[in-house]
Amino acid sequence: AERYVVEVLFPESGAVAITNTIQAIDHFRGEFYTHVDTLALAMVGETPASPDYSSSFSELKTNPAVSADLASFRDHFDRPPDKFLTLSLRVRNLPIPIMLSMEIDTLYVPPIEWNDAMPMMNWLSTGAQVEWVLREPDTGLENMDIHWDFQVGDVVKVRIFNDPRTFHPMQHPIHFHGQRFLVLETDGLRNQHLVWKDTATIPVGSTVDFLVDMSNPGDWMAHCHIAEHLSSGMMLGFSVKPPPIYR
Repeated sequence: AERYVVEVLFPESGAVAITNTIQAIDHFRGEFYTHVDTLALAMVGETPASPDYSSSFSELKTNPAVSADLASFRDHFDRPPDKFLTLSLRVRNLPIPIMLSMEIDTLYVPPIEWNDAMPMMNWLSTGAQVEWVLREPDTGLENMDIHWDFQVGDVVKVRIFNDPRTFHPMQHPIHFHGQRFLVLETDGLRNQHLVWKDTATIPVGSTVDFLVDMSNPGDWMAHCHIAEHLSSGMMLGFSVKPPPIYR
């Protein structure tokens, strides 16, 4: 649910596997194991590239335009949050075997669960039984009962807490439609590598501060980018109004 642009140096010809390598967890056995999926193969030809950028590959690069853009937002970094959200879960009428399995499953909760360690439980439950929740603690409103209104040009600081006391806590990649944001802090630690994003993952138990640039007018959603979480309700609405037109 997050996208990155990377530079890759291919020093040799041949087939190069692009893999997703994770530290997976088996909750019931209490074991970690390495899991690798091959996503694609890059075929590197024998003819050297022209021009050849290998000599500059190890140089740390900067982007003055991006740095200047970020500088205009720094006055907002240390001000209090404008909005608060808590990420949670509500379950009802789950079969007893699934409830017991989930209780065992949550004896240890990794901040980020890179693999789906409970596919059978996912298959045996529905959105009517498992509701993932975005809650606004100031109002008590949840999911699509939340609606925020902004103006184009507003810079909004949103603090999101992923409650570890939830019955089955999980990480949540939170996505804002139509806007860009900076991840300012995680658990009070300032992010020293700022980049514009539209999605960022909130680990279990963490508090993350977003600084959202409300620059794109329209009616939008913010939601978890895990499909079953979104489909079971984990979304809210917000509007960004265009500037008034004076005649």
